Amino acid sequence: MNPTLVSRRRFAAALAATSAAAAWPNLASAQNDKPLQMIVGYPPGGSTDAFARLISVPLQGALGGRSVVVRNQAGAGGQIAASALLREGADGSAVLAINQPDLNLAVARGNAGFKLSDFRVIMADLHEPRVFLVRNDGAIDSFGKFVSEARANPGKLSISVAGGSAQETLAQWLVDQLRIDVLIVNYKGGSEAVNALLAGDVTANLGDDFVRSAMRSKTTALFIGSDKKSPRWPEAPTLQSLLSGYGVGMPSPHFLARYGVYVVSAAFAQKNPKGYQELQQAMLTARSGSVFTEYIQKNGLADMSIGAAGEPYESVFAADMKEIEKLKR
Repeated sequence: MNPTLVSRRRFAAALAATSAAAAWPNLASAQNDKPLQMIVGYPPGGSTDAFARLISVPLQGALGGRSVVVRNQAGAGGQIAASALLREGADGSAVLAINQPDLNLAVARGNAGFKLSDFRVIMADLHEPRVFLVRNDGAIDSFGKFVSEARANPGKLSISVAGGSAQETLAQWLVDQLRIDVLIVNYKGGSEAVNALLAGDVTANLGDDFVRSAMRSKTTALFIGSDKKSPRWPEAPTLQSLLSGYGVGMPSPHFLARYGVYVVSAAFAQKNPKGYQELQQAMLTARSGSVFTEYIQKNGLADMSIGAAGEPYESVFAADMKEIEKLKR
């Protein structure tokens, strides 16, 4: 079973299990009677989409029965969805499900028409490292072999990524640091990018640890972008340990790793602090309930789970932004 999918039956059971949350009568009225739009900045099938749909049903219960509608608005590395949030969410009726540092990257490009101060991270969900995959039936079975093959055959190897995202930025940083000529191929989302690998259209895929585990039987991980090895990809050494052999240092052991975050309009948080606090509490309640805890335990995700208010992570995202700005110079 694809670990990113959660059945409608389970959603229905979750909704019934959270009906007791109707004891929160002020949550729906404190926001408004409109459905809460959860805008996902990526196509269906990726980690962000899967977890947004997972939390949507218990969140509806925590909001006293207020409808929660998940919609995908992919494009431009999250810019389109972020713009939609600012248009629709000033009254608290929309939440953006996106990754950091993708939101930072959208701002860093300088053409988005918004700034970081326009947003407030209301909840940090997961910290998911990047993983570098090749097909099991391919000739490349180690990162060292990938690098040596790239140097022997400039322009012949390729890496698929979700275009405009931190996946693309990390891939470009990697080939620049190693001074290898490798084609980076952009796709609309992570699902399309990994399918390109499985189809043999590219040599490797740079994606996200957990969501790629659905491809475990068909792929091998050549590195994990974290300071720790992954229980889902035990064969993969850390990227930092590999790069040290090439004389390359990383800004941090988990450079450009994915933080799954939920973001609201800063205007909403400033104009309606009570509504913001109630929405944040509802999201934390939904996140800590049985739907999420059972899913995390079943899929062995305790090492990636956060489920905390977003404010303490602002300094982490600011540090990533400084590194991103260095890449632009």
